[in-house]
Amino acid sequence: MLKPRHLHLVVAATAFALCSACLPVHAAQHAAAVAKTVEVVRPVGEAVAYEALEHHIGAEIAVETTLNTVRRGKLVKYTNPALTLQLGPEAGSIELSVPRETVRSIRLLPSTVPAQPEPGAKPEQGAKQESR
Repeated sequence: MLKPRHLHLVVAATAFALCSACLPVHAAQHAAAVAKTVEVVRPVGEAVAYEALEHHIGAEIAVETTLNTVRRGKLVKYTNPALTLQLGPEAGSIELSVPRETVRSIRLLPSTVPAQPEPGAKPEQGAKQESR
């Protein structure tokens, strides 16, 4: 029979054994949940060399920096020491200068400008015609 003064040791040992038994199961469940929620993000657009940016003024680009940030915006200025982006309204519509030494990679993003119809083209069926 156990003496009352040793009862707390038995309770502690039992609690430790239960926790140790549940830990691998919980870790496996957590790892499975994390694996389901992780989404792989693939880069969009074409990789461009820093020197080639002079031909892409006005284009939409994404710049990955050595500070582990990605900035997306319209290229408004290119110089050898830095480039300047016009960020979109979701980022405050500001101009941001990015020093060349902090640029890890640059991607030229696909144009998001909708195609304009030709001036003499007939409207599609079901489309409203403009009233003059």
